[in-house]
Amino acid sequence: MFPRIATKRITILLPLRCLVLLAALLLLSSCAGQVAQLVYTNGAVVETLSAAVSLSFSSGEKGMGGSGYLVYRRPDQMRLIVLSPFGTTLMEVYVNNERVTIVYPGKGAAFAGRLADLPQRGESAGWRQVRWVMDVDPPGSTMQDGTLERMNSLGMKERVTFENGLVTAKALPNGDGARYGDFAVINGVPLATEIIMENAAGDRFRLKLNEPEVNTPFEADVFTPRLDGLTVYPLAALQGS
Repeated sequence: MFPRIATKRITILLPLRCLVLLAALLLLSSCAGQVAQLVYTNGAVVETLSAAVSLSFSSGEKGMGGSGYLVYRRPDQMRLIVLSPFGTTLMEVYVNNERVTIVYPGKGAAFAGRLADLPQRGESAGWRQVRWVMDVDPPGSTMQDGTLERMNSLGMKERVTFENGLVTAKALPNGDGARYGDFAVINGVPLATEIIMENAAGDRFRLKLNEPEVNTPFEADVFTPRLDGLTVYPLAALQGS
């Protein structure tokens, strides 16, 4: 039997969805609002990123929020620290390529495995949306301004809106959608610092990057989970908690 790490499913799903959105923020050079006035260096990409993050999730009359810190290194390393209101660490999420490790230091437990090991039923099926959110056009490669409908590289029909050569919104026929906003240009690199994901059921997730630092070096071991003294369970056990 696995320990009961979270009393609410949303407690687990919040950081997982956060990773979805962070991936989109890091792989997209997209933004909204005054995107037409955005001036950036062609070909400039995020190699490393560190930032404070705030996030919120609402579903019907229920909602919750959180804060923490993020570090990222292109192309596939990420660490998210979720803090309590008192500043203690509630959870750490590590992503290294296809490997995911979720650590609950206060519970003395961790869950580790591959992205594919995450449960495919219920709300965890939202991981199917990860690839869709990440599947975007390089800046200026498709359309300068306008909206098009197409079959994307994942074989899904989608509607995509471009402004100033950048993706500003995406939508699927089932009502799922993503919007990107509050842009910043840091060292010539365009970075969306806000992303909002919504679905037909009315669920809404918002993530905001605060005081981001782009393309500055940091230690390699920042992406190595510290598991000494912890009991490690399969990642697929999360929904069984």
